Amino acid sequence: MSALDLDLLSDYLDGDQNEYGLDFAATHGFLCAIAVGPQFDRWLDELFEGNQNKAPKEIVEQVKLWLNDIRQKLANEEGIEFPFEVEEAEVDSSLGDWSVGFVDAMFLNEEAWFTEEFEEQLVDLTLPIMVFSGIDEEDPQMESFRRNGQLMDELAEEIPDNLNELYLMYHTPN
Repeated sequence: MSALDLDLLSDYLDGDQNEYGLDFAATHGFLCAIAVGPQFDRWLDELFEGNQNKAPKEIVEQVKLWLNDIRQKLANEEGIEFPFEVEEAEVDSSLGDWSVGFVDAMFLNEEAWFTEEFEEQLVDLTLPIMVFSGIDEEDPQMESFRRNGQLMDELAEEIPDNLNELYLMYHTPN
């Protein structure tokens, strides 16, 4: 069993040879959604668009290790750290890419995420991620959020704590 190598993953996922997967930041967002959200067994097929057999086996193993690492940090209450600098709190940034990956994974398992029991809390906790993902570009409220730099900074700072809350929501008995 090899150790998690984020440099190897970053080189591959952000490189030209990555034909089917998301980039490094978006992959982390995708894996975070898989880790914090309800169980979703088809995540690997979806991440590589059904082409994980065409990705190097070492990369697939590293992605699995990465997900396990995220899950372990959540279980140990260490929280999730972004593997990149949150340099600019705007949509066109690594955090924006991360948010796209998160939202992609969330909507692949939409029925399990958006249960009546959790829907209101889910909307509140995922609002910062939705804003950064660039989804709902036509929504005037989302656009007003995106034009307010201070609000965007505040929303970015909420994401790590919100991930912990989402994890607890879906992974602890009521």
